Amino acid sequence: METIIFLVLILLALYACILVIYYFLQERLLFAATPLKLRHSFQLASSFEEVYLASDDGGKIHALLIHATDSKGLILYFHGNTGNMSRWSVVAEELTTYGFNVLVVDYRGFGKSEGRRNEKNLNSDAQVIYDHAKTLCPESKLIVYGRSLGTGLAVKVASDNNPWKLVLETPYFHLPEVAFYHFPFIPVKWLLRFKFRSDKVIHKVTCPIAIFHGTRDRIVPYSSGLKLYELIGDDPKHTMVTIPRGKHSNLGSYPLFREKMRDFLEKGL
Repeated sequence: METIIFLVLILLALYACILVIYYFLQERLLFAATPLKLRHSFQLASSFEEVYLASDDGGKIHALLIHATDSKGLILYFHGNTGNMSRWSVVAEELTTYGFNVLVVDYRGFGKSEGRRNEKNLNSDAQVIYDHAKTLCPESKLIVYGRSLGTGLAVKVASDNNPWKLVLETPYFHLPEVAFYHFPFIPVKWLLRFKFRSDKVIHKVTCPIAIFHGTRDRIVPYSSGLKLYELIGDDPKHTMVTIPRGKHSNLGSYPLFREKMRDFLEKGL
């Protein structure tokens, strides 16, 4: 009996250690950020300019404004949770083929952006970059675009403002749900410091919303994006595009994705 009790205590101690490690390392798991030196120069086929903005708490926000030929408006792009602008600028540049300028921003700790990172600060930075976007383009032609992690920021900033359209690529219902999908043995509801509760604010978004998700997404499961759409699906101005066999990072390679994206972006022009 004493042996069993001893083993149980050992297992509980190990589990407690796992919880502590998860709590303190969760930010590294959520934000796989890579910094860039200030002298780093980007290589794009399109013309572009670097943008530096001050955050409300003294941090630094770095973005790129990538120019399209004969632009119809502006896409404000919130990227995923890995890398930095050296990768995401290339991804964002592809959106210029739809005929829109693209303003893509690096989060704190990514690329050349700096500052203490928490959910409040990230949402505040999103509003700062949105306000800058309004100086470049009227809201009537401003599209907010979120990808993966960035969909939480995109939904929040769209709910607080009046953009023309909102695009969500591989979005989640809320971040704790995705965390539990990957770590079902951890009580993420209590340990996770970043929530990004898109489910709580998406009903405040007044513009048309398009959700794109693949059925074989193993990072953010398709079911999570579908649940988010079900909160707004009774409004005919919103749409969900399901990409059969699509994964988390390859939706842009599917003709269906490109066709439906062009249809959504050009509607109302």
